Amino acid sequence: MGKIGNLFSNLSRMAVFSFIVSLILSSFMVGAVIIDRANNAVLQTEQFILKKRLLLEDTLSKLFSKTDVLAALVRHGDGYIQDFEGIASLIVDDSAIQNVLIAPGGVVSSAFSTHDDASTLIGHNFFDDLCCNIEAMSAIENGELVMAGPFVERQGRTVLAGRLPVFLDAEKTEFWGLVTVTLKFPEALDNAELERLRVQGYEYELWRINPDTGERQVLDSNIAAANPNARYVEEHISFFNADWHLRIFETRSWYQYPEVIILVLGGVLISFLISYITQRNHMLEQTRAELAILVKIDPLTGINNRRHFFELTQMDIERAQRFDETPYVMLIDADYFKKVNDTHGHSVGDKVLIEFAERMKEIIRPYDVLARYGGEEFIIYMPNSNKEGVEAAAERLRLIICDHPFVFADVSVNISASFGVAIIGSDGLDKAIENADDALYSAKAQGRNRVVFHNNL
Repeated sequence: MGKIGNLFSNLSRMAVFSFIVSLILSSFMVGAVIIDRANNAVLQTEQFILKKRLLLEDTLSKLFSKTDVLAALVRHGDGYIQDFEGIASLIVDDSAIQNVLIAPGGVVSSAFSTHDDASTLIGHNFFDDLCCNIEAMSAIENGELVMAGPFVERQGRTVLAGRLPVFLDAEKTEFWGLVTVTLKFPEALDNAELERLRVQGYEYELWRINPDTGERQVLDSNIAAANPNARYVEEHISFFNADWHLRIFETRSWYQYPEVIILVLGGVLISFLISYITQRNHMLEQTRAELAILVKIDPLTGINNRRHFFELTQMDIERAQRFDETPYVMLIDADYFKKVNDTHGHSVGDKVLIEFAERMKEIIRPYDVLARYGGEEFIIYMPNSNKEGVEAAAERLRLIICDHPFVFADVSVNISASFGVAIIGSDGLDKAIENADDALYSAKAQGRNRVVFHNNL
């Protein structure tokens, strides 16, 4: 019974462990789905808000374009519009337009209104009106249409007004006055179809910073009750010197989307499949990267191997020949290296080769190419140099090897190196290496620990 009890006890712990692991994986998948759905919702909202912003700009631009027509007529009539009433009745082709005005010198001389007695507007001076003075002056200064509002006009209606300065000369020096189109607000926004956002599952809020009070002012909204924690996307709208902001809220939560529930139910199984595939791909990529390094790098010293040396130098040698430059090749061989292996063992010999390569890397130029040519032999490609520079570099290499012992723990190894140098001529790199090898053989024959140039130098 004790053994059976222990068995069930172990199985129970395993079951709990499996449940916890499964719960963590499932929670991760659910969270990933929710985040993905939220990101998609934000992206979709951004698309909606961009469309609405463009539609809003297009709507107001079309309505305020009536000022361009009035300005053109004023310039054509040299400051006078014949049959203003008839022309204005044709211009006012949208129910959102409340009136159109022409104001020579900023004082209204002609007015056409769709709702009120237009005569009450005659004589109104925009430069004396505190509500309109800033926009009127800004319009003259910039020479472009400026939008005022929304503000409450004298009749008690909320309106937007577009003020366009008119100049009778092309240089815009002869100021004539202002032409104005006044729009009912928020009716002017009807063609932007902001209300359709609610049907699509969104609420919106159009707002600005009131230039008079400096406080946030909601211009239009379909939000029944503000939720301070609601997610939203906001688009800045800048046109006709006005800075508005359109904020769109998503009204549905993630769990109200059926596709999310389906994804959550299948999330755990899919997560295992994705994890398996991702891991396999990662392992393959890692193996491929390791193989690529092995093809190019000497595994002991970490510098270029012989094969990669030829790949790196081939194109530069062709370039040097085209530009009449002088590249050199240098063969370096560690003197009596077999004695190091025999005396201290191959592990110490390997350490010597590693530090041997590191010391040479400290001396050569950044664009020189160093590689292990084989065994204890190294090769250096030195482009765009001369005999004096190569000789000086070779001497520094020789001294940094022979003047400083190779110390590892309680082992100290003194070693020198012989150098054979040749110029890379029209015969190519293989011939230059052959010549450098002959020079290296000569350095060995002369007693080692020296630099010998091939006789073609």
